[in-house]
Amino acid sequence: MIDKMKTLFGEDSVSDTPDQNTYLNYVWFTTENQEIFGVKKTSLSEEQANLLKCLFTKLDANSIIMPSAQNEWLDYLYLNKGTNPFELENEVTLPVSIRFIHFHSNQLFSSKIEFEEAINAFFHKEVIVVWNTARKGVIIEKIMDQPFNKEFLEHMQEIIAADLYQDVTFFVGKRYDPLSNLSLNFDIEYQCFKNALSIKKQKNILWFSKEMLYYILSFLPENLQKELPSLFFNDMKMDDPILTTVKIYLQQNLNVTATSKKAFLHRNTVQYRLDKFSEQTGIDLKDFEDGFVIFLAIRLLELGYSN
Repeated sequence: MIDKMKTLFGEDSVSDTPDQNTYLNYVWFTTENQEIFGVKKTSLSEEQANLLKCLFTKLDANSIIMPSAQNEWLDYLYLNKGTNPFELENEVTLPVSIRFIHFHSNQLFSSKIEFEEAINAFFHKEVIVVWNTARKGVIIEKIMDQPFNKEFLEHMQEIIAADLYQDVTFFVGKRYDPLSNLSLNFDIEYQCFKNALSIKKQKNILWFSKEMLYYILSFLPENLQKELPSLFFNDMKMDDPILTTVKIYLQQNLNVTATSKKAFLHRNTVQYRLDKFSEQTGIDLKDFEDGFVIFLAIRLLELGYSN
């Protein structure tokens, strides 16, 4: 619906995220699915306004603004305005660290309130949910001891999908000091998340530490992205048993026994393939720098960057 409104009134005349400073410049409506959108008053004729009132529920602008804490974080993280809200908190109440958990859904959230309630129920501690659009935002997790682990977050995603019928992708950032340059750290994670979404492969929990590699690769010149795999692998493709074994070997920290278990191969078969790869390429996989470059080339090959 938002996209249709933007097509009708123009990209700059429609908003789905009320801003503290400009929300009064819009006329706000909600759909039957509780999707909120606003159209600039200057772009809306009286006839169009009356038509929208017939199709949607008109909202009192003063009732839709996010709580001040959320607005402060929206300004600081997404709009590069204001200061770190933690700087205004009492030292005693500051968390030991914080973590950003970005979220995105291809479908509009049918109810932002229900999603926020579900998030708060799962974490059992204070979190801040900040919306950037009707499809995405960030959860600011205040950590006093240990953050929730991978299994917990996977369970949370599955329950939200089942109970709210919302297929959400979560992107888990790293821990930061609450008084550090959170705006800069957030922006790096946010750009990494956007890149990860563009190459997502059936994953609903993404980790900054793992997706950062793909983000770095996106900055390589296009000709290098295409040439690097063929430079090291000649005509080898990802379905080549030798290359598949090399990938698992690097992922298993150069442990032949662990590789054989992961690949369901005899240890001698693994060693044979690794030796064959070194023979064909002249690369010593046990050397960290050589192994790292090969791993980068494998990732590029998986992304389809090859001649």
